[in-house]
Amino acid sequence: MIMFEALKKLGLFEKTDNVVKFGRGFYNRSYIVEASDGRYLLEAVDGKAVNRPEKAMANYRLIEKHLEKWGQAVSFMAEKLTDEEKNDVIVIEGTYWRGFKMPEGAGLFKKIINNRMIYEIGKAIGRFHRSLKDFPLEELYCPIPECSNIEKELDLLQKTVFKITDENFILYNDAKFVLDRKEDLKLLDHFIENDELPLRVVHNNLRLNNFIFDVNSYRVIAVSCYDAASRGTLLHDLGEALRQLTSTTREDESNLSLVRINIAFFKEFLSGYFSETRDFLTQKEADYIIDAVRLKALESGLRYLNDYFAGNKIYNIFYKEQNIDRARNQFRLVEDIETHYEGMRNTVSFLYNQANAK
Repeated sequence: MIMFEALKKLGLFEKTDNVVKFGRGFYNRSYIVEASDGRYLLEAVDGKAVNRPEKAMANYRLIEKHLEKWGQAVSFMAEKLTDEEKNDVIVIEGTYWRGFKMPEGAGLFKKIINNRMIYEIGKAIGRFHRSLKDFPLEELYCPIPECSNIEKELDLLQKTVFKITDENFILYNDAKFVLDRKEDLKLLDHFIENDELPLRVVHNNLRLNNFIFDVNSYRVIAVSCYDAASRGTLLHDLGEALRQLTSTTREDESNLSLVRINIAFFKEFLSGYFSETRDFLTQKEADYIIDAVRLKALESGLRYLNDYFAGNKIYNIFYKEQNIDRARNQFRLVEDIETHYEGMRNTVSFLYNQANAK
């Protein structure tokens, strides 16, 4: 078993009592190892999900080194685990593993507990962006070049629509939902291509299992797993984080009447984020945050839909229709944002101006 091998190589196998998985994203998964001498964090990065994974590891080291200058290096990353040859990254069957000893009181969460937690997440993402605002972008390799290739995804869906059969005709409306908004999906790329938004370091993987917390105060000790980091607009990170972390349901909730943006969480996240970014975030970046959330939800739904049509080859599923449930869940978020667009945009403007007035 690959987990046994990872534990053995990192010197944990003999003293491990229990292993708990926290999330499984497209790029990585996280585990807490409960051992006789304390708790450890293991991070596993899927080498198949990135182009040239060794470059992704190099990105990680570059960013880690840069964060150290800002005093933002993860406190417990000084206690890295290594194998017998002192390697702090080990490769097992195409998966890249890292391990760290966790300090007392540190942990992961499987869901957002309260307003304080989401505020601290927003603050941590803002701190991450602020700490990297002067990072030399030319040194950063893009480990997932297809990640933002929305034209390819749209082209794939358009070709698929013409092949829809009577058996899956029910999915036509889902496809049409995306294609009716296909020009919107190109908005952020258009801004970047025309130099209307600044290029910055984006994390590209802001899932909940990549935040390490002080479990008592909910303060974020670390934002981890930046192997997927690349050049882009901060709106990619903000849209992705807000669509995931402020939704009222899990991504595969099929009761769509429950799916919407939690406005209280939305406000807390942005309050925390703006408190860290008010000195460099531009007005245009703030103006398009709502569009970014809507477009990231739409893009995610498109990817889930395409994966279903392709036979569920990319995203892990536990039942056949799970990617359809995920797609429709994201489309419902899009509808919710479109319904409340002006109110949400006004909320962003108020919080941004409030932060800048301090």
